[in-house]
Amino acid sequence: MANTKSWQKVLFIGDSLTRGYDVPYGKGWVELLKAYFEKSTATNESAKITMVNAGVDGANLQAIYNNLERALHDSSYDAVFIMGGTNDILHGRTAEDCYFSMMRSIHHIQKIGCDVVVGLAPQIDCDPDGDDAVLVDYNERLKAYCKEQGLLYIDFYKTIAEADYRGEILYAGDVHPNELGYHYMYETARDVLKAGL
Repeated sequence: MANTKSWQKVLFIGDSLTRGYDVPYGKGWVELLKAYFEKSTATNESAKITMVNAGVDGANLQAIYNNLERALHDSSYDAVFIMGGTNDILHGRTAEDCYFSMMRSIHHIQKIGCDVVVGLAPQIDCDPDGDDAVLVDYNERLKAYCKEQGLLYIDFYKTIAEADYRGEILYAGDVHPNELGYHYMYETARDVLKAGL
């Protein structure tokens, strides 16, 4: 398991779900997480952590890999959070294809020497084409890999699905959460990371 206490700089890379699409800046889950850790470490200079959001709207797994290569070449990070695959699934790629594409990025991060945190993307709402079942399969593959390898993962799918089951309105569209949905994502990420940071 990663030693999160040693993290000084963390890269968040992915698609619009990482970038925080459909809500004002500062209301996306990465910005909320960043604000939380800035506040909680304000009096302890050695515990301060820099969080960089490199999510790009519309990015598929290949684009995420390309963005990752550039980001890791240009700067040094202690850890990389990565999430993606929803756009690929919406364009007809299988869970297996997405899994192997994501493995390429994860292995690249590890080769550079950074810790990896994997995000399991939230559900696809209003799904007439069965894409959410593919996402579930993909997420389960990633979760199994993370457990096997001892990698941190953040299960956004479970968080959003449970709130959706309670009848809460969490989506601004079929894929992107609203402010409440992103807030739940933030709380989930915070709870996974806060013990060590």
